[in-house]
Amino acid sequence: MLLALTLGATFVARSFSATRRQLVPLIQAGMRHNGFALIDVLSPCVTFNDHEGSTKSYGFTREPLPCRGGGGFRAAGRGNRRGLSAGESIPVSLHDGSRVVLRKLDPSYDPTDRSAAYNYIENKLKQNEYVTGLIHIDEADNTEFHNLNRTAKVPLNSIPFEKLSPGSAALDKLMGRYR
Repeated sequence: MLLALTLGATFVARSFSATRRQLVPLIQAGMRHNGFALIDVLSPCVTFNDHEGSTKSYGFTREPLPCRGGGGFRAAGRGNRRGLSAGESIPVSLHDGSRVVLRKLDPSYDPTDRSAAYNYIENKLKQNEYVTGLIHIDEADNTEFHNLNRTAKVPLNSIPFEKLSPGSAALDKLMGRYR
């Protein structure tokens, strides 16, 4: 997250794979955003050891995870659809015994201030908390990569080869600028 903010991302968000109510809108917003959008999805890896009884299996990650207050935390799509309330944190125990603490952003948090977002994330990381939600957004930034570089509006595979490869004379002229 900090690196994305440093690199100039204009849409930065994080969510947990089991919190569909938060994750789906973030993905939709990121897809519509005109700029560098990064969404970090914290998700247990279920690729290896996917068998009955494994604590690393797909089925295990769909079961309730322990959380503060004795409530259950379950992946979206089954059973208890409890989500985090704004500003609330929840510890999530992982299969290897480690624990992460997820904290949903408070409604008073301002995602439009890049410096404040950076400082907030850094402070929460020092407390071993992973912030979830829309961390930063800048819709006024006109420095989006495609605008700056005037890239094609259509997929490259639909542009004729002759236009994509202007020939050796044009390439020699271009390379001459850098000599």
